[in-house]
Amino acid sequence: MLKNDIGELIMDFISTTIHGFEDISAREISKIGGKIEKIISGKIIYSGEEDLIYRVNYSSKNVFRVVILLGMGEARSIEDIRNIVRNSKIDVRGNFEVKVEGEGNFKFRKDIEYVVREEILKNNTNARVSSSSEMRILCYLENNIFLFGMDTTGVGLNKRGYQIYKHPAPLNPIIASLLITWSNWKNEKLIDPFCGSGTIPIEAYHLGNRIPNKFRVFSFKNLPFYSEEEWMGIKRHYDRKIKHKSLDIGGIDKDINHVEGCKKNAQKAEAKISCIRGFAENLHLYLSNATFIITNPPFGLRIGSKKDIFSLYEKFAEELEEYFSGCSFVVITPYPKFEKYFRIIEKREFFYGNLDVFAYKIKI
Repeated sequence: MLKNDIGELIMDFISTTIHGFEDISAREISKIGGKIEKIISGKIIYSGEEDLIYRVNYSSKNVFRVVILLGMGEARSIEDIRNIVRNSKIDVRGNFEVKVEGEGNFKFRKDIEYVVREEILKNNTNARVSSSSEMRILCYLENNIFLFGMDTTGVGLNKRGYQIYKHPAPLNPIIASLLITWSNWKNEKLIDPFCGSGTIPIEAYHLGNRIPNKFRVFSFKNLPFYSEEEWMGIKRHYDRKIKHKSLDIGGIDKDINHVEGCKKNAQKAEAKISCIRGFAENLHLYLSNATFIITNPPFGLRIGSKKDIFSLYEKFAEELEEYFSGCSFVVITPYPKFEKYFRIIEKREFFYGNLDVFAYKIKI
């Protein structure tokens, strides 16, 4: 940690995001005030003043959490990890726990947790290990690079706090936000024809109106450096930026239960969107035009065979081609079927759950 020319503390941070969309998340962090130092798989490393803890947690829509970076280095063995932690001079007081994060199958996962706990206890006589602690030390190992830090978020920022209705296959809100940002949508008319519980329309409304993450709580309130005065000042700053403007955003789904669930989620999220029952393959019957179509169609893992899904995709593509020429279309799917129907402007691949998924940006 360093201080700038006027004595303000400069800290290093890690924020995790969706692999394949790190550049979009990094741009968002830059706008919030962070200086990007390094981008590695699914992670943004950046620096900035201490109040970024509050700013990024409250306003970011494209990252999972904010972690104060305590140490980082090349690690090819458990002893390398021990040395990185030992040389980091961590100040931990009271209860803490250590977790290894990430989807990778870490060979030394338990060893990492043990070594980090051991080194912290050696150098901090007032520290105590507790699995129920509000202070979490998070560890990451990526291509022989070990990073660890203090979590300030708690439950990931993908848990927005407005999801009253639980869809059986919900879309991660961070993916929804990334898709909307990637699409270059600028508050034009937007529709999601497979809206499920409404994640894409709600996230679009929040982005268009600059609504922060005000429906949830953060673990930074339980950390020793927390300042109620500073946090409330940051909160008021972002709350004043909320626009409250009317946007033409809607969702359609064939399942009436999802439609009603979407309405409940939208009400909780204070998102003024429309949601009706209908069929994506007959989209023109419910609206005459749209500038942006952004959607996450079913993959077939729960509703039927690949044959049924591919038939649905074909009918949906024919509908778009006939009635929505000129519209911007963004879609995610584990199948490259849409490459057959449309000219692809941009394609990205990312890992979602247990699937390799494609994101397509298309001009119909």
